[in-house]
Amino acid sequence: MIPEQHTITSTSGEYTRTLSLVAGPSNQTHPLCIFLDAELYLGSMNALPLLTELMASGAIPQMTCVFVSHVNAEARHADFLCNDRYTKFIAEDVVAWARVRDKNIQAQGNIICGLSLSGLAAAYLALKYPAVFSYALCQSASFWWLKDRQVDWPTTKAKFWLSVGDKETASGLTHAPSGLRQEISQIEGVANAVKLLRSLGGTVKHSMHPGVHSTTPWREELAPAFKWLIGGEE
Repeated sequence: MIPEQHTITSTSGEYTRTLSLVAGPSNQTHPLCIFLDAELYLGSMNALPLLTELMASGAIPQMTCVFVSHVNAEARHADFLCNDRYTKFIAEDVVAWARVRDKNIQAQGNIICGLSLSGLAAAYLALKYPAVFSYALCQSASFWWLKDRQVDWPTTKAKFWLSVGDKETASGLTHAPSGLRQEISQIEGVANAVKLLRSLGGTVKHSMHPGVHSTTPWREELAPAFKWLIGGEE
């Protein structure tokens, strides 16, 4: 299945992004699943064939998938760090754009997915827009960024899959191109986020896989993650 390529600009004019659309079933209401970091999910992770197989087998519901380009490293650092303007763009502009093209997309109970920095953004989207997103896939998410930052967190009823590699132990790092400083490890940041999200009322799956910060284990966990999030598996 080849995704349709589109370019949209936010109503504010601040964001122009390339989207890849794979339409869901035309004869029934279904969820929308938005993937941030499209270049990784469609590229090195090759997620689409796996998702197509899961849907075809009935392991997860049929859904419309939209993959949103991250543009470049500078944009990732600007957009994914709990940026309310970017969050609004995804939850309002991108969702509205998708629903114009597929009127069977449901208004609620949708899925938001991200990895590394965009995994942090996915969790933030589910928290800030509960009427749109009920499920968040956060793969090796950069929750370390939250250390010593004050954020006004709402309560939530969403489901979150939070994963991290057992070798993601590095700390005291500086990330190019913006000089973003990581004081604690990915493992510690994810563990802190699990506690936070549960304290807010969220249902959280804390998954630790063998390996480092890499697309290989992220792809390998897609099937169990989606089955747990929306496929009815415990």
